Amino acid sequence: MGQATVRRPARNAFEAELTALVGAVYASHDGLAGRALVLEREALAAGDREYAALARLVVADLDNRGGRQNQGVRDAQAELSAAADRLVVAKAHAVIAGGLWRLGDNAEAVKHAYEADRLLTEDDPLVLRVDHAVILAAQVNDQRLGRVSHEEYRVAQRLADRLGHPDLIIANLNNWAWSCYREGDQPMALRLARRMEEHSAQAGHPMNTSCADTVARVLMADGQTGRATRVLEDALAHAPSTDVDAVPACLITFAEIRRAEGDVPGALALLERCRELTRRDDVPEMDAIALRLLATCHADLGNFESAYREMVEFHQAWTARRTEQSEALTSVTQARFAIDEARRDRERFRELAERDALTGLWNRRRSDEHLAAVLAAGVTPMAVALLDLDHFKKVNDTFSHEAGDCVLRHVGDLLHTLTGPDGHAARHGGEEFVLYLPLDPAGALKTCERVRAAVAAHDWSEIAPGLRVTTSIGLTSLRPDDDARTVLARADARLYAAKKGGRDQVRC
Repeated sequence: MGQATVRRPARNAFEAELTALVGAVYASHDGLAGRALVLEREALAAGDREYAALARLVVADLDNRGGRQNQGVRDAQAELSAAADRLVVAKAHAVIAGGLWRLGDNAEAVKHAYEADRLLTEDDPLVLRVDHAVILAAQVNDQRLGRVSHEEYRVAQRLADRLGHPDLIIANLNNWAWSCYREGDQPMALRLARRMEEHSAQAGHPMNTSCADTVARVLMADGQTGRATRVLEDALAHAPSTDVDAVPACLITFAEIRRAEGDVPGALALLERCRELTRRDDVPEMDAIALRLLATCHADLGNFESAYREMVEFHQAWTARRTEQSEALTSVTQARFAIDEARRDRERFRELAERDALTGLWNRRRSDEHLAAVLAAGVTPMAVALLDLDHFKKVNDTFSHEAGDCVLRHVGDLLHTLTGPDGHAARHGGEEFVLYLPLDPAGALKTCERVRAAVAAHDWSEIAPGLRVTTSIGLTSLRPDDDARTVLARADARLYAAKKGGRDQVRC
C-alpha cells in the first residue's frame, strides 16, 4: 500500500498519538518507547512510512534524553539520510540538535535546530511546530552571550498556548526562565517561574523534576529558600522525571540550599544520594558537579583532607567527562560522515542506473518513470515529442560506428541545452529520443523547431567530412484521458508522418 492510500481516519489517529508522545517526552518517559514502537508498527501496517519514521525518531529523542546521545543522534542521522518526507527530515534535524547539544556541540546543534524549524509550514502538525520552536528558542539562547533573546521564546509560547498541551507550555516557560536566571534577569525569571507554577496548578499537572529545579533555583536567588525547599521536596517525592540528569540536578540545588542555611551535614547527605544516582545512571557531568560541592562542604566542616580528596576527584572526573564528550562527538561525526557517504553512493549509483552511458541523457527506464509520474500528477500543460535521426544507419555504414556515437553524443548535448531548465530529454533507444516539455502546444512546437534547426545547422564535418545529420520529430500534447501507451503512440504516429513527408520536419 502506497503512502497516498493511507486512509484519513488512520492518519488522524497517528497524528493524535504522535502529539501525545511528543508532548509526553517533556513530562515523563515511562512507557513512551513501547508506545512509539506500537505507533511504528501500526503506521507500517497502514502503509504510512512517514508516521512510522516519526515514531522511530521519538525513540531516538528518548535515547538522547536518557543519556544515550550517541545512539539517538546516529539513529536520527540514519532517518535523515533515508528520508523522502519533509516532516521526517525536520524532526530528524530536531533530534540531532538535541543530541549534539547534550554532547556539548552547541554551534552545530543550533544549525540543526534552525533547519528543523525552517522546514515546517502552517499546515504541518502543530505539535511538531511547537516542539521545534521550543528546541530552537532554547538553543539560540544557549549560544547567546549577554541579554536573553526573548523573541524565539515568545514565538514558541504562542504556538504552545495554541496547542494547549500543558507539558509543552511549561517546557518552554522552563527554558525561558532558566535563560533569564542564568543571565541575571531575576525579575523576568521570577515572573516566568510563577507562570510555570500557575499552569501546573490550573492543569492539575505536576511539573517534572527539571522544571521544579528551575523554579527552585529562581526562588532561591530571590531569597525564598523555604518555598524553594517545598518545591524540591514535592518534586523529589512525586514529580515525574525526564532527562537522566534532572533528579541529580534537583538534589544539587537542594544541597546548596541546605548549605546556605547552615545544614552542612544535610547537604552532604543529599550530595551522597546524588552521587549514587549519577554513578548508577552514568551521568558523569552531574557527578563531577556533586564532587565539587562535596569538597566545599567538607571544607566548611574543617575536614580539609576530605575536601582535598574530593577536589582531586572532581578534577579527574571533569577531565574524564570532557574527554568522553570529545570522543562521543568524534564518534557521531564519523557516523554522520559514513551515512552521508552512503547516501552519496546511493545517489551516484541511482544516477548511473538512470542515465544513458553514451549521451548522458535519461535512459528509457527513467523516461518511462517520468511519464508515469506526470500522468499520475495530471501535470498541465505538458507536451511529448519523439525525435528520430534521419538515415542514421547510413551514418554508421558510411562514416563508422565511432562517428555515429559522436553524432549521438552531440545530439544529446543539443537536446540537454535546448529543452530548457524545466524540460527533460531522454534517449529512447538507438537513434530515437523523447522530449518532455511543460509547455502549451505553441511553445512546444517552437522548441521542437529550434531543436530540428539546431541539428540541421550543426557543423557535423568536425566529426567526418561530408557528414550531414537531420532529424524528424513527432509532437503531441497530453490529453485528460491519456495513458503512457496512447500518448507515445500518438507521438510515434506523428513522427512517422514527418518521416513519410520528407524528413527534417516537425509534425504535430
